[in-house]
Amino acid sequence: MPTLLRRAAVPLALGVLAAAYAWWRVPVAARDRLWAEDGRNFLSGSIAGVPVWKPYAGYLHVLPRLLTDAITTLVPVGSYAVAVTAASVGVLGLVCALTYVLTADLLDQRWVRVLVSLAPVLLPSGGVEVIGNLANLHGYCLWLAFWIVLHRPTTRRAAALWAVLGLLAALTEIVVLVLAPLLVVGWRDRLRWIPRAAILAGGIAQFVVSRLDPRRVHDPHWSPIDVVTGFVGQACSAVWTDTGQLASRLYETAGPFGLILLLVPPLLAITLLLWRGDRRHRTLAVALPVTAVLVWSVSIIVNQHAWMDFASWNGELWEHSLVRYATTGGVYLLALLLCALDLARGRLQQVVAGGVVVVVLGTALASAHAVVLPRERGLPWPSQQGLVARCAKVPDGTLRIPIAPHAPPWWTTVPCSLVG
Repeated sequence: MPTLLRRAAVPLALGVLAAAYAWWRVPVAARDRLWAEDGRNFLSGSIAGVPVWKPYAGYLHVLPRLLTDAITTLVPVGSYAVAVTAASVGVLGLVCALTYVLTADLLDQRWVRVLVSLAPVLLPSGGVEVIGNLANLHGYCLWLAFWIVLHRPTTRRAAALWAVLGLLAALTEIVVLVLAPLLVVGWRDRLRWIPRAAILAGGIAQFVVSRLDPRRVHDPHWSPIDVVTGFVGQACSAVWTDTGQLASRLYETAGPFGLILLLVPPLLAITLLLWRGDRRHRTLAVALPVTAVLVWSVSIIVNQHAWMDFASWNGELWEHSLVRYATTGGVYLLALLLCALDLARGRLQQVVAGGVVVVVLGTALASAHAVVLPRERGLPWPSQQGLVARCAKVPDGTLRIPIAPHAPPWWTTVPCSLVG
């Protein structure tokens, strides 16, 4: 037992640290405001008894529905919004802790594993629309599934545990199917296939659901050049900032070719990992950027809007806030840079690595609080007393409580019988 506690000490501490940092990144004014699907779909669905396997927008969201089921069962109605925020950052902290465990056989240096594990909460763009809500937990589920696929379990019990977590992740994020190319890594290892089979089962279930309940396509027309340009200007920017100002300045300085400078850090990391790393490092040198590209590409193609013509953007358009898909792709690019630090051995290399860490942590802290947070535009969630007062006017009725982004059809439906 003491040995187990010692082994769990670092992941537990990391999880608490990550959750606390994520909570701090959510502005105080936003913590008691519900965001979009969190209220309209997940909370309202739990209140109405909607099953966890009910699809929305073409795929399953099992984890958010499980969390709102627990919240509506255990938490007073007046505390729903704060509970949703707490649950969101708590799950993110758990994902960071599990990432540390999963990287044990992939990275040598513990401090590098710590940084890679914290990448989801350190990423500057995460504070814009991703951290602190249930609607975007699916991106962190994909992150967890990525490391589960690459990890080699040492026992059947551990493999079974990762299988359960992998299945839950896959039943929450349909994009988990982009991890299929990674299955070639260690494909002869039987233990690896226990969690991988679970992830595949969840991915197949998501695919079937997407065929039975297709997602509405906003604009079926997309251009490869727009996808590529958007990846460079958005996903690569997400590593350094939560706005589009960096891409805008590069564009205004050197035109479209200025954006290419954003590719220099990830290309340098890939080169170092391929040139000086062992098989594990070379695997990461390919898996991380490929996953970043695939996640961004699929997200943009499936969620294409007419304004996503990135190749035709000028400096003014690039200055707009980053789209949330930049975060889901950018986190793998940040992890790529951090994984390259695992190669630092000599004193000079350690000094250079320390400089990189200072820059990464500095940019993370500088962008910790988003400049623009749409969630703050919503109304605060009513207190228990406020809900009782509203229901006094409609004792047998139902309340429709407006939520962010504070425009129809975003509201949460709460029956007065639940308020008490």
